[in-house]
Amino acid sequence: MSSPAQNVTQLRRVPRRTFDNVIGVLLHGAYTLERSFQVGEGGMMISCQRKIAVGEQIVISFVINQGTIVMVRGTIRNEIAANTKIGAPTRYNVEFTDLEFQFKRAIRNFVASATHAEGLAAANTVY
Repeated sequence: MSSPAQNVTQLRRVPRRTFDNVIGVLLHGAYTLERSFQVGEGGMMISCQRKIAVGEQIVISFVINQGTIVMVRGTIRNEIAANTKIGAPTRYNVEFTDLEFQFKRAIRNFVASATHAEGLAAANTVY
């Protein structure tokens, strides 16, 4: 029997890597600093201080690969409820839209550079 983490990993079109960093989020004209959890060339898992509706578009900015500044529009695909037992905030899965080629390549290289141990840890982490 497979674990829920394995099922989510199997459903992804592209792999993700743990990316616990500060990111910028532009939502309704207001820019705030938020937190990311995972990134892949298809999207990112984030938390946000404000409530975001599924289907809303945001702009995310972040730094990857020692200096590549990525700015990309994304659409909120789903919401993952907060887990107060472990102190996890509400998280959102964001699908990138119109990601420029050089940013896609930088993210792909970042994800591919993950060690095997990092990959296993990300697949089994419950946020």
